[in-house]
Amino acid sequence: MMYKRLVGLFLILVAGQLSAQNTGGVFPPFVNPGFQSLQYRVAVDTDSLSDDTGLQHRIHYLDALNDDYQFVAFAGFNRTPQTEFDFNYIHIGLFRDLGVDGAKYRTGVRFDGRINEGARPDQIGLNWMHQYYFDNGWTARGVLLTALQLGDRAANGLSLQTRWQLAKRLQSGHGVGLEMFSFYGSTDNLGNFDSQIILSGPPTQCHWVEAGRCLRVRCLVCLNQHQILNCVSG
Repeated sequence: MMYKRLVGLFLILVAGQLSAQNTGGVFPPFVNPGFQSLQYRVAVDTDSLSDDTGLQHRIHYLDALNDDYQFVAFAGFNRTPQTEFDFNYIHIGLFRDLGVDGAKYRTGVRFDGRINEGARPDQIGLNWMHQYYFDNGWTARGVLLTALQLGDRAANGLSLQTRWQLAKRLQSGHGVGLEMFSFYGSTDNLGNFDSQIILSGPPTQCHWVEAGRCLRVRCLVCLNQHQILNCVSG
């Protein structure tokens, strides 16, 4: 059931030698008219809590403007030894639903812009989302995310990331499946599997819903134990 207005708390547990920067999800390609959502997300790096740097906070807002367009805005905050909420970035995006209602295959795009704190370059991006409904109740979803850095400190090439999800909703309301987040780096120097960051785990589970409120928890494991230095988010 999709709520017109949803307030959510997302807890993301990240296991591995990496910064807890993955507060994003495998977002769908379609727009639900009238939908609004305000979310607080926190990512916990279980290997970095002892040095006061293992938390990443995010305030995330979604608003469907009509049947085809949806606005998204979110801001990220880091936990540092000096402060619990240190401003990291602000990000805005515009969804465009390119699919047909009721079709098994849906697709859409999202245009992004991000302003980063400090000397880090700002960035713009274009994301391409896909979803397919199988007859047996399973759903496959994939997202290609790109980011181009701007300014004097900008790196060459496009930053690339993919996100995948295979999931099924059970009659109990819970879901089963698998998600994978792959950070490839820049097209200027893609490298190999060992130089990339691959995270995987079960999809977020909605543990409690009442009057439009929801708590979701996800656990991700880094498959090749590398630190995320800079990544596309969404």
